[in-house]
Amino acid sequence: MRYYVQEHLIDAPDGRGRGAHYDDRHLGQLRRVRLLQSTGLDHAAIRRHGAETRELLEKRGLASTTAEHAWANFNAQAAALYSRAARSRELPTVDLVTRIGIAKGIELLVDRAIRVPSPTKLVQVVDAVCSAFGVRAAGKQE
Repeated sequence: MRYYVQEHLIDAPDGRGRGAHYDDRHLGQLRRVRLLQSTGLDHAAIRRHGAETRELLEKRGLASTTAEHAWANFNAQAAALYSRAARSRELPTVDLVTRIGIAKGIELLVDRAIRVPSPTKLVQVVDAVCSAFGVRAAGKQE
């Protein structure tokens, strides 16, 4: 994990020296980095993606730590599901997709084989879809 901290891809651990520790927030950040790496992004692109995401969340009045905790919570739920399935020896069928909440009742599902565009371009997609449906984007304050 220290490598990812040095590369400015995840936050530094809480505390210093032997008291330093990582929490669910760091795990969520690490999983986000690994996911973006699997789509072919290099470290510079991942840093830009993170900065754009934080900026967009802040513009919408959301804290990036909230998104990171949600990501970590999702991974914990997925791990629990697989643990139960492995005990019963019946593995569920899972399609890996990126789920993007656009507005209440409207979601965009992107197959993992397709690269998700930058946060800036995603905002354009969200705005276009909201305009077409005549709704306000989820989390958008006006």
